[in-house]
Parts: sequence; C-alpha cells; structure tokens
Amino acid sequence: MKKAFSGFTLVEVLVVIAIISILSGVIYASFGDARENSRDKVRKTELKELALAIELYKSQFGFYPAEGRCGGPLIGPNDTPLTANWDGQAAWTGPGPHSASWGNACNEYILGLAPDFIDTLSTDPNQENEDNVGFMYRVSPMGDRYKLLILDTVESDTITSFENEFVRCPSAIVGSPCQLGAPANTYAVYSTGAEAW
Repeated sequence: MKKAFSGFTLVEVLVVIAIISILSGVIYASFGDARENSRDKVRKTELKELALAIELYKSQFGFYPAEGRCGGPLIGPNDTPLTANWDGQAAWTGPGPHSASWGNACNEYILGLAPDFIDTLSTDPNQENEDNVGFMYRVSPMGDRYKLLILDTVESDTITSFENEFVRCPSAIVGSPCQLGAPANTYAVYSTGAEAW
C-alpha cells in the first residue's frame, strides 16, 4: 500500500513569502515613524534641559553664556563675555558643520555651560550629515538675550501654528524667519527680546 505525501506547491510557497514580505514592510515603516517621533521627543527634552541650564547660568552670573568659539571666549567690559564674532555682532554657533556666512562650528557651542550646569551639550542625530542644521545658539553682545534652536531637523512632530511652545517666533514678525508663518521643522526656546532672531 502506497502512502500519499502532501506538501506545499511552489505557488503556495511564493504566496506565503509575498505575504511575509508585505507584512515586514508595513512593520518596518511603522517602526520608522516611531523612531522619528522618539527622536523629536528627545529633541524637545534636550532643548528644555539646555534652556534650564542657560537660565541657571544667568541666575549665577547675571548674563547668558557666550557663544562658542573654539579659540575661547572674547571678554568685554567688566569681564562680560562677548559673542563669537570678532566684530562683536551676534552669530549662531553649533556643533555641526556650518558655512562661514551662517556661523561657527564648535563642539562647545555654548561656553561655560557644561559640565557645571549640564553634563554635556546636545547634538542632533541629523546634524553630522548636513550643513547648517541642528542645535544652534545665539546670544546678544551684552549677554542679556539668547535664542536656542534645533534648526531644520524636526522629523514628524512638526510645528503647525504659533500656539506651539517650541515655535521659533511668537507671531509672524516682519523681517524675521517667521514672517511667512511658523517654521515647521525648527524648535526654539528664547528669552524676551530674541523673538525675531
């Protein structure tokens, strides 16, 4: 008596492989969205931590910390720090690559903040791959105003209105980066007087 062996046909095996491929693609896309959301949450948390450290610095010294300059800070009248530029005009600084017209690239982009007020200065995961994006800091020449940005790297939790707590400017200020609306992929925290930067 012969036994009948049953098995899968080639078509059935190909159908199962196709279904598994489709499901793994959907799952991978879902994980991609989750990773983007989690990176945006980390960005917001780090921005708040840096803002708190900057305010703690100001409460101790009476002025906001100077912008980074790899050669060291410039000192002005009464031993107050000036900005990173030689001409005393405010410029943006950050750890990533920057064009000469934009600002200064320096790992210590906020002078004197780490390690006394915060363990380390944050960097953005996308900052290493692109020019002029990621964490940016700017302070007024007298150290009485500052703005801290995460510029052009927000991935999924974007800014949709001026009501968002991380919007770059409080309104559509003429002559500012927000004059045409709230920049969607930039988070910011700032002091009074730095709204239009």
